[in-house]
Amino acid sequence: MKLKDKVAIVTGSSKGLGRAFARTFAQEGADVVVNGRDVPAMETVCREIEGMGRKALMIPADVREADQVREMVDQTLTAFGRIDILINNAGGALFTPVAMDQLREEHWDLVVNTNLKGAFLCAKEVLPSMKAQRYGRIVNVSSKAGRTYGTIAGAHYVSAKAGVVGLTRQLAWETGPYGITVNAVAPGLFLSTERIEKLWKSRPKEIKDQLIKEIALGRLGEVDELASVVLFLASDDASYVTGVILDVNGGRFMG
Repeated sequence: MKLKDKVAIVTGSSKGLGRAFARTFAQEGADVVVNGRDVPAMETVCREIEGMGRKALMIPADVREADQVREMVDQTLTAFGRIDILINNAGGALFTPVAMDQLREEHWDLVVNTNLKGAFLCAKEVLPSMKAQRYGRIVNVSSKAGRTYGTIAGAHYVSAKAGVVGLTRQLAWETGPYGITVNAVAPGLFLSTERIEKLWKSRPKEIKDQLIKEIALGRLGEVDELASVVLFLASDDASYVTGVILDVNGGRFMG
């Protein structure tokens, strides 16, 4: 097992990509803190993890709020005594195409705070314990949009995910001397939630066909394919990898 007896916090793990990450980590021997705001969905993920023989701790928390993030970290340390892995997955977009000059300030704040500020707050709170144990793995979830541009997500989402790239590299530089690695994944399109799948199905066929043509592998990715990459970065297989942004998009963007 790649993560035997490690303790991982996975933000936004009640559904979608975060759920896949949490399940994969448990399969590889980790105890997992399941974070989100949808309590029934979080309870389901916890039962799945416990069914694999690992411990699951459900902590509802809004990663945009510093006091809630601090409480989440404190509860984790009380329950497990350590934090080995942080996956900054909580995020998302409004998926309402809007020109920059029509973008509302409150929508900018919502998306940037969720995707970028949340990653900052969570990393800030876990770093003291990781530094003390001189070990840690932080994996941030950026996006292809943060590496290039967004066709439907808008300037707020693109800016936030580009900020995650910068945050990742700066943290990697600062924390390397403490035995901590910090990396990011930049996924393309994954049909990871019912909402995203519904949006994809609503797009005209010609637009979907054109997008698939732009992907070198000629298909959308499977959630487990991304989870295996995150697992690699969170494991000791990637012990000499830090400050890297791993593009996982089937070859639609090659940076």
